[in-house]
Amino acid sequence: MSVVGKSKMRKHRLISGWGLGVLLVVFSSTSAFPKEFESLQIEAAAPDFTLKDLADKEYRLSDLKGEIVVLQFGSSTTMPFIEQIKPIIGLTKKYRRKGVTFLTVYTAEQDFGWQADDYFSKYERAKGLRFQVGAQSGQRMTAKVLVDDMEQTVYKTYGSVPAGVFIVDKDGNLAFKAKVVDAADVEKVLETLM
Repeated sequence: MSVVGKSKMRKHRLISGWGLGVLLVVFSSTSAFPKEFESLQIEAAAPDFTLKDLADKEYRLSDLKGEIVVLQFGSSTTMPFIEQIKPIIGLTKKYRRKGVTFLTVYTAEQDFGWQADDYFSKYERAKGLRFQVGAQSGQRMTAKVLVDDMEQTVYKTYGSVPAGVFIVDKDGNLAFKAKVVDAADVEKVLETLM
C-alpha cells in the first residue's frame, strides 16, 4: 500500500474513532445521567463549587459573580471537547476582556486506560492536558483548567456530561447548558448576555 493510501486509511480510522467518541458521549449523556443534567434549571442559581487550578489557586464559582462564566467539562480523551478547543480559544481571546471567564473542569478520562488512580496522578494528568490537547488540536488551551476531585463531585453535580458546557450569568444563574460544547452556540449566548 502506498504512503498516501496508508495516510488516508489512518485518517479514516482517526475520524471514525472521533465519530464513535461523539456517539458514545451523546449516548452516555442522554441516557446514563439525564436526571442530574435535566434538574439544572435555566435562570436558577448555578451550583457552587470550589476547585483548584494548575497553579494551586482556588476558584469558587460564587466569587465570580459580576462576571459571565463559561464552564466546560473535558479531558484529553474526550473528542467532542478536543474538537472545540480551537473555536473556544477564539472566544476566549474575544471575550475575556469583556468580563467573561472561561473555566475548564478536568474530569474523568473517557479512555479508561488513561484514568488516574489518585488525586496526585489526576492533577499531574490535568497539567499535561494543555500539551496533550495542543498535540491533538494544534493549539494549547487558554481557559483556566480546574481539577475535580477523585469522586468527580462537580462533574456529577453538573449532570455527568463529558463534554458539557454551561454559561453562568453575572448574577450567578445558569443561562445556558448543553451536553456537547459548541463554540457557535456559546458565542450566541454570550452576545445576548453582554
